[in-house]
Amino acid sequence: MTSDHDAQVIARMIRANFDAFMAGDIATMRTMDHPDSTIWDLFEPELFVGTAARERFRTNDRAQSQKRGKLTMTVDEPQTEVWGDTALARYTLHFSYEPPNATRAHVRITDVFRRIDGRWLRVHHHEGEVPTGIPPITEPPPGNQ
Repeated sequence: MTSDHDAQVIARMIRANFDAFMAGDIATMRTMDHPDSTIWDLFEPELFVGTAARERFRTNDRAQSQKRGKLTMTVDEPQTEVWGDTALARYTLHFSYEPPNATRAHVRITDVFRRIDGRWLRVHHHEGEVPTGIPPITEPPPGNQ
């Protein structure tokens, strides 16, 4: 298999993961993760490590999602690098929940994958909001007053 082929496989997995989220299909999301994988989520300060923590996170995440209005989401094409049995995918996601409890964000995501027994599994998922720029500096620097 070539790196291009592997990058395409990983891109399909990423799209399938978000399609499963939109459908509320946690079982499909579960199949993509290594049992010891970790998640840094946009809304949570905790690092979720391992199966039990991911299950708790996904149950809570699904519950909060259901309390919001209609969700729209677009996932940009991942930029993926493959080195043997390790791959790194970087992409952005745009989401918007309508009222009630509306919210929206532009999120940058990094996923790390390992090929184990011929199958790609996600070992880490990291989300962070895309910065909007450097905040304004309104105070003089120390010592320049």
